[in-house]
Amino acid sequence: MNQPVEDSLVAAEAELQRAQLASDVAALEALLHPDVVYVAPDGAEYDRSQDLESHASGQLRLTSLEQVQGSARQFGSTGATRARIKLAGLAGGAPFEAEMLYTRTWVFDQGRWQVVQAQGTSLPPSA
Repeated sequence: MNQPVEDSLVAAEAELQRAQLASDVAALEALLHPDVVYVAPDGAEYDRSQDLESHASGQLRLTSLEQVQGSARQFGSTGATRARIKLAGLAGGAPFEAEMLYTRTWVFDQGRWQVVQAQGTSLPPSA
Protein backbone atom coordinates (compact mmCIF):
# COMPACT_ATOMS: atom_id res chain seq x y z
CA MET A 1 0.00 0.00 0.00
CA ASN A 2 1.58 3.27 -1.16
CA GLN A 3 -1.14 5.66 -0.05
CA PRO A 4 -2.76 5.82 3.39
CA VAL A 5 -6.41 4.91 3.78
CA GLU A 6 -8.67 7.76 4.89
CA ASP A 7 -8.86 8.00 8.71
CA SER A 8 -5.92 5.62 9.10
CA LEU A 9 -4.01 8.37 10.90
CA VAL A 10 -6.64 8.35 13.67
CA ALA A 11 -6.02 4.63 14.08
CA ALA A 12 -2.23 5.17 14.15
CA GLU A 13 -2.56 7.77 16.92
CA ALA A 14 -4.78 5.40 18.93
CA GLU A 15 -2.26 2.58 18.44
CA LEU A 16 0.58 4.86 19.60
CA GLN A 17 -1.32 5.71 22.78
CA ARG A 18 -2.09 2.02 23.39
CA ALA A 19 1.58 1.12 22.91
CA GLN A 20 2.70 3.89 25.27
CA LEU A 21 0.30 2.74 27.99
CA ALA A 22 1.43 -0.89 27.62
CA SER A 23 5.13 0.04 27.21
CA ASP A 24 4.94 -2.13 24.09
CA VAL A 25 8.43 -1.47 22.75
CA ALA A 26 7.93 -3.55 19.58
CA ALA A 27 4.82 -1.56 18.63
CA LEU A 28 6.57 1.71 19.47
CA GLU A 29 9.52 0.74 17.25
CA ALA A 30 7.11 0.36 14.34
CA LEU A 31 5.33 3.66 15.07
CA LEU A 32 8.37 5.87 15.66
CA HIS A 33 10.43 6.90 12.64
CA PRO A 34 14.16 6.27 13.05
CA ASP A 35 14.76 10.05 12.97
CA VAL A 36 11.94 11.03 15.35
CA VAL A 37 12.57 13.86 17.81
CA TYR A 38 10.36 14.50 20.83
CA VAL A 39 10.48 17.94 22.45
CA ALA A 40 9.44 17.75 26.11
CA PRO A 41 7.66 20.55 28.00
CA ASP A 42 11.02 21.73 29.40
CA GLY A 43 12.51 22.00 25.90
CA ALA A 44 14.67 18.87 26.20
CA GLU A 45 14.91 16.81 23.04
CA TYR A 46 14.76 13.01 22.95
CA ASP A 47 15.46 10.66 20.07
CA ARG A 48 13.93 7.31 19.24
CA SER A 49 16.42 5.22 21.19
CA GLN A 50 15.92 7.31 24.33
CA ASP A 51 12.14 7.02 24.04
CA LEU A 52 12.25 3.26 23.52
CA GLU A 53 14.74 2.79 26.37
CA SER A 54 12.53 4.72 28.81
CA HIS A 55 9.76 2.18 28.18
CA ALA A 56 11.98 -0.91 28.00
CA SER A 57 13.78 -0.10 31.27
CA GLY A 58 10.66 0.89 33.19
CA GLN A 59 12.04 4.41 33.70
CA LEU A 60 8.65 5.54 32.36
CA ARG A 61 5.61 3.43 33.19
CA LEU A 62 2.13 4.75 32.47
CA THR A 63 -0.71 3.45 34.60
CA SER A 64 -3.46 5.42 32.85
CA LEU A 65 -3.82 7.35 29.62
CA GLU A 66 -7.11 8.96 28.60
CA GLN A 67 -7.52 11.07 25.48
CA VAL A 68 -9.86 13.94 26.35
CA GLN A 69 -9.80 15.64 22.97
CA GLY A 70 -8.08 14.97 19.67
CA SER A 71 -7.84 15.72 16.01
CA ALA A 72 -6.05 14.30 12.99
CA ARG A 73 -5.43 15.78 9.55
CA GLN A 74 -4.01 13.91 6.60
CA PHE A 75 -2.26 15.66 3.71
CA GLY A 76 -1.41 12.86 1.32
CA SER A 77 1.49 10.95 2.86
CA THR A 78 1.95 13.38 5.77
CA GLY A 79 -0.30 14.13 8.69
CA ALA A 80 -0.61 15.86 12.03
CA THR A 81 -2.35 14.82 15.21
CA ARG A 82 -3.18 16.81 18.31
CA ALA A 83 -4.29 15.04 21.46
CA ARG A 84 -5.21 16.39 24.88
CA ILE A 85 -4.42 13.56 27.28
CA LYS A 86 -4.75 12.90 30.99
CA LEU A 87 -2.09 10.49 32.13
CA ALA A 88 -0.59 9.05 35.28
CA GLY A 89 2.26 6.74 36.06
CA LEU A 90 5.80 6.53 37.34
CA ALA A 91 8.77 8.46 36.01
CA GLY A 92 12.07 7.42 37.53
CA GLY A 93 10.09 5.63 40.23
CA ALA A 94 8.21 8.78 41.27
CA PRO A 95 4.42 8.91 40.76
CA PHE A 96 2.98 11.63 38.55
CA GLU A 97 -0.31 12.84 37.12
CA ALA A 98 -0.49 15.29 34.25
CA GLU A 99 -2.66 16.74 31.55
CA MET A 100 -0.75 17.20 28.33
CA LEU A 101 -1.28 18.47 24.82
CA TYR A 102 0.69 16.43 22.29
CA THR A 103 1.24 17.55 18.72
CA ARG A 104 2.74 14.97 16.38
CA THR A 105 3.83 15.08 12.74
CA TRP A 106 3.52 11.78 10.90
CA VAL A 107 4.76 10.40 7.55
CA PHE A 108 3.27 7.45 5.70
CA ASP A 109 6.21 5.34 4.53
CA GLN A 110 6.54 1.68 3.57
CA GLY A 111 2.84 1.07 4.18
CA ARG A 112 2.54 2.56 7.68
CA TRP A 113 2.32 5.82 9.59
CA GLN A 114 5.34 6.83 11.68
CA VAL A 115 5.90 9.81 13.99
CA VAL A 116 8.78 12.05 12.84
CA GLN A 117 8.29 14.97 15.23
CA ALA A 118 6.42 15.33 18.51
CA GLN A 119 6.02 17.98 21.15
CA GLY A 120 4.36 17.81 24.54
CA THR A 121 3.02 20.77 26.48
CA SER A 122 1.94 20.58 30.12
CA LEU A 123 -1.54 21.94 30.73
CA PRO A 124 -3.08 23.17 33.98
CA PRO A 125 -5.50 20.58 35.41
CA SER A 126 -8.97 20.95 33.93
CA ALA A 127 -11.85 21.63 36.26
